[in-house]
Amino acid sequence: MKVELLAPAGSLESFYAAVNSGADSVYLGGKLFNARNYARNFDDEEMKHLVKYAHNKGVKVYVTMNTILKDIEITDALNYAAFLYENDVDALIVQDLGFLHSVKTYLPDFPVNISTQAVVYDEYGVKFFEAQNVKKVIMARELSVQELREAAENTGTDLEVFIHGALCTSYSGQCYMSSFLGGRSGNRGKCAQPCRLSYSFYDKESKAEIEDYSKVPLLSLKDFIAGESIYELIEAGIKTFKIEGRMKGPAYTAAVVEYYRQIIDNYLAGVKTDTEYLKERAMATFSRGYTNGYLKPSKDDGMYAGLSSGEKGENIEEIEEEVKDKAKEYSKHRRNKINFSIELRIGRPAILKLFYGNNIIEVESKEACEFSIRNFIRDEIIKDQLSKLGSTIYELNELKIEKDEGVFIRKSTLNQLRRDATEILYEKCGKFYDRRKVGPFAYKDIFALKNKERKHPKLSLKINGPDELKYADKEKVSRLYVPYDLNLEEVKGIEVEEKYLWIPSILTRADYKLLEQNLKLYEEIFDGVCVNNPGSFYFFKEKTGLKLHCGQFFNIVNTFSAQMLMEKGAESFTFSIEANIRDMESMVKHTSLKSEIAAHEYVQLMVMKNCPMSVLSNCKNLRDCEKCTYRDKFQLRDRKGVHFNIERQNKLTYIYNSVPLTIIGIAADFADKNIDYFLVDTKYLEDAGVIIDALYSEIKGLKSNYALEENKFTRGHYLKNVL
Repeated sequence: MKVELLAPAGSLESFYAAVNSGADSVYLGGKLFNARNYARNFDDEEMKHLVKYAHNKGVKVYVTMNTILKDIEITDALNYAAFLYENDVDALIVQDLGFLHSVKTYLPDFPVNISTQAVVYDEYGVKFFEAQNVKKVIMARELSVQELREAAENTGTDLEVFIHGALCTSYSGQCYMSSFLGGRSGNRGKCAQPCRLSYSFYDKESKAEIEDYSKVPLLSLKDFIAGESIYELIEAGIKTFKIEGRMKGPAYTAAVVEYYRQIIDNYLAGVKTDTEYLKERAMATFSRGYTNGYLKPSKDDGMYAGLSSGEKGENIEEIEEEVKDKAKEYSKHRRNKINFSIELRIGRPAILKLFYGNNIIEVESKEACEFSIRNFIRDEIIKDQLSKLGSTIYELNELKIEKDEGVFIRKSTLNQLRRDATEILYEKCGKFYDRRKVGPFAYKDIFALKNKERKHPKLSLKINGPDELKYADKEKVSRLYVPYDLNLEEVKGIEVEEKYLWIPSILTRADYKLLEQNLKLYEEIFDGVCVNNPGSFYFFKEKTGLKLHCGQFFNIVNTFSAQMLMEKGAESFTFSIEANIRDMESMVKHTSLKSEIAAHEYVQLMVMKNCPMSVLSNCKNLRDCEKCTYRDKFQLRDRKGVHFNIERQNKLTYIYNSVPLTIIGIAADFADKNIDYFLVDTKYLEDAGVIIDALYSEIKGLKSNYALEENKFTRGHYLKNVL
């Protein structure tokens, strides 16, 4: 059984520590397009060297290009991917659907692994990407061992899971808190980690702050450690085990890799050795406290850390000293053993042969060997010179010498022969693949304009409860989105141009059962379905004939994302809330897919499996949430006194922005871009009818009477670039 241990590298020192401590593969980033933009990362020359170094040790290298990309970035990203492809990188790690589509179009034999940022948490999500010929899918951190087993059993793609390191409180790829509160997007690799800051609970009924929980990082989770679950995960069919930590140092990397290396090796060898000492070393390098996460939650496992930054153990200096050598470029640990044979004949060039695996390297000297009665070369000197491999990744195993009596050769010549042979081997063993030269790619070559008729946008409306059906005025609202868990009988009589079922970004097993039971009813009532992740897209595509609309949680900010979804059967999409007006204009020009903008809504900043309210009642997330009296009682209050609505629904927690994202007042500017639908979400709106009237007036070219209150709304990123 092949099991892969994948380690992080955010610096040269951490890379060498990972490779020389037992990792089977290493993931790292270049200077652009990766989700750890604040790590040191690597330039092009470093990248070339690191790939060769790793390959010489039999270690694979995966490069992260796991941010969402805009049209103006696609060409540069493709050219960088081509550089990585030509230099033998083993695979890319990708989040953006459009970039995945581009790589599969222009670099079809370049392996792609799907990032955890793509929110794959079930077999349907895996199957979505299987159709794109991906090699591996990195599953969401929120899954149990049983859920992972089911996904592995029902799919044919290799699955990868995180086993150690920091935990995001939100589902990865579904967090917009840093983006909207600080202008730095986690989906763009620049998360400012506002979840690690202090918050307090604010009781909406009593209008009071819960003093016991003031100045506490209520969204900060403990770090993840899964050593006790590795055996179960292997038996569940998981192929790759991933360590988080590109922002951490070499001591952390070495200690954590060594811990899991021993556990995996024990399993494969069928032996059991004590790994407690290695576990303690790993935990000492960085900790916010540790949890088993969602793999096998227990009643005693509270996941909230209660602190923002991690702490190091008292013996950290000792550990750092222990791993110092492993963090150096040419560590003696795990050197490759090579054999030499040398032939020295008077009057002929010296011939040195290097043997490594199936490789035989032969080099010869520029000058001929000479004869000397007094200065002939001795065997011990030959061995001494050819053993000087300290600046390489090799060490001498065996040496065979054939020479004439009285033969003389200079030490410098022996040194040069050794250098020539090892350099050739290094280059040869650094190449795992025989790849062609590709690119360069030009913007004009990969984008094609679509001729479109000028049209007026229509209004779409997402309701959140049956009382809001009254806002579905067919004279103004053309498309209606209805949550899947409402009483759908009430929807049958609503007369609008189009009715769509609305599916959230995260579904539970119970949700899928409900959907399965009601598929026939959905097809009777609805024209289409709004899906918000790859899994639900695949589910409805395979099981119904409903039209497919891809919602805003697909994070669509480029043409190729729209193009990929259209080719898979989508009829329309909502722009990501991180797209700006220029991004939208470009996409509309280059795709024939119908488009929609979130025109007025309280943005969902986070969706999480955990419940922050659990700390109030010491709940361990194992009780019936529907009976909890806290589930929608509180707001979160930040250090600036800003309140965020928080609610618990269907065993998930949602946090919403304090003010609405709106284009009221500037809607005409967006209407001019040929966008098809303007969406109003009724969530937290006291009177959605007023908002509908205002937007309807503006898209008709009239001025609305709605007055926005200063500092009580946001334009988000619509008029600026998100970092």
